[in-house]
Amino acid sequence: MIDEQRSRPPIFIATLWARASWLFFRIAHRTIQIRALHRQSGSDLPEKRPTGLRHNTYLGDRPPVWIFAIVLLITGDAACADEKPDWIGLLTSDKGPGTFAAPPAMRLGYLFGWSGIKAATADIHFFSPTRNTFEVDASGGTSGFPRTLFRLDVYHQATENKNTLRPIHFFQEEKYRQEIVKTNVDFESDCVMGLREKIPSDHPSKPNVFKFSPVFDMTTALLWVRSQPLADGDKESIVVWASNAPYLATVRVIGRDTIKIKGQNQNAIRLDLTLKKIDKKMQLKDHKLFKGGRGWLSDDNKRIPLRIEADIFIGYVFAELESMQLE
Repeated sequence: MIDEQRSRPPIFIATLWARASWLFFRIAHRTIQIRALHRQSGSDLPEKRPTGLRHNTYLGDRPPVWIFAIVLLITGDAACADEKPDWIGLLTSDKGPGTFAAPPAMRLGYLFGWSGIKAATADIHFFSPTRNTFEVDASGGTSGFPRTLFRLDVYHQATENKNTLRPIHFFQEEKYRQEIVKTNVDFESDCVMGLREKIPSDHPSKPNVFKFSPVFDMTTALLWVRSQPLADGDKESIVVWASNAPYLATVRVIGRDTIKIKGQNQNAIRLDLTLKKIDKKMQLKDHKLFKGGRGWLSDDNKRIPLRIEADIFIGYVFAELESMQLE
């Protein structure tokens, strides 16, 4: 079984599942000096509304076809306002958390690698500070030779609702060689409000508001998925908030598997992950960096992530469990 002794202090990097691939997006970008630019499109033109109609003035000499056209315009706008994207009907989050027991308080250590090179480490402390909440305190960063190319240290703290497995708030700080990025996200009953600040910066940060519910952060996404039955072939689709933007995450259970961790064979549940970005018009867009992912949860009463793999634009990266200590 996995060695349950740790030599590192209690901490974490940002929550497994998709957060692992997120860290490597950062590492790969800076290492080969590529920076993705995410620019929002210009604001839409204001919608024109028909002015008030006056008898015998505006419509007095207009043929009936104009009246019909205006009626179509008004009813068409109303229909578009009520229309929902097809992907919303595929979400499985309305059914609520499953019955699989939540994990116990624990400290976990993970190793990250890229193209066969050990690139970073992460430490996680998962616990329940109150009767109704979970908390994750995490930190991580690049290590070894990759750190000489790209310096990154990350701290992540998240508070979650223990009963609903919905997020409440998370804070994240990313320290690079020449800048610091701070992210604060609040999850309300009907929306998400995220603020991402770069220091130094010549421009004030603007909050990103996403009016949709339910939305999960990375921690609760993992908790919610692992709480489900996870029978072979099951599929879960939820909206997650990552890197201060919403994504549609689809997790499919491939089946039971055996994976070697630290030289020991572990029984595991193999999962497949796809991500689609949700734009301002609620349309799905392909992720520019993330091509696909796989994960292995321990097939026991803990369901801990054993290994995560991500196919990204520069190849293949992974995160693997190194240590575990129950509290």
